[in-house]
Amino acid sequence: MIGWRLGVVAALALLVAAWACSSEPPPDNSPDPCAVLGTECPYCTDPTAKENCESAVATSDDIQCTVALSNAQIAADCVVPDGGGDAEIDGEGGALPACDPTVVEPDAGCSCEEPCATSCAAGGCDITCPASATGAVCTPSCGGGRCVIHCLQGATCEASCSGGSCIWDCQAGSTCASSCAGGGCVQQCADNSVCNNTPCPSPPSLMCNY
Repeated sequence: MIGWRLGVVAALALLVAAWACSSEPPPDNSPDPCAVLGTECPYCTDPTAKENCESAVATSDDIQCTVALSNAQIAADCVVPDGGGDAEIDGEGGALPACDPTVVEPDAGCSCEEPCATSCAAGGCDITCPASATGAVCTPSCGGGRCVIHCLQGATCEASCSGGSCIWDCQAGSTCASSCAGGGCVQQCADNSVCNNTPCPSPPSLMCNY
């Protein structure tokens, strides 16, 4: 009887060990954004783009490197000859689909059409504000947080991020006035852009955490 009980205990121990092993999270195999960016910086031909690229890499911060990878100036100027790197740069591969006016599917990039009041309740959206022919202000909102908002040349953007952890990409020739009620946002203001945020003043090539 004792031997039978010991056998049961041993079997249970093996089952617990197998469960513990199977419950471990899978390894994160996603590319390191700073490593990807570091392969592009040596190929920058514009001094400003090169400085912005190298400054982001020097931070070793995934968020700031992600912002730099989505910067239009760096994407256009710092091109690896063989097109290497696994980073996805917004704007490549054709025009973006139009954003739904009330909700954007997470992880689906889209271009905000007038009146550009697109909202992202689920979070994790990638929204591009183009220039408006009528001068309309682009006012996307990100209730779920973790959005990336691109303000293109000639666009005026007043985006809000109540969910926090958003990235603002204010490109050259744009005007940005963003708010981050949820905190943990990053704003990058390219040369010749205007950023009107109270916590983020507007010198050229600003990268601001707030």
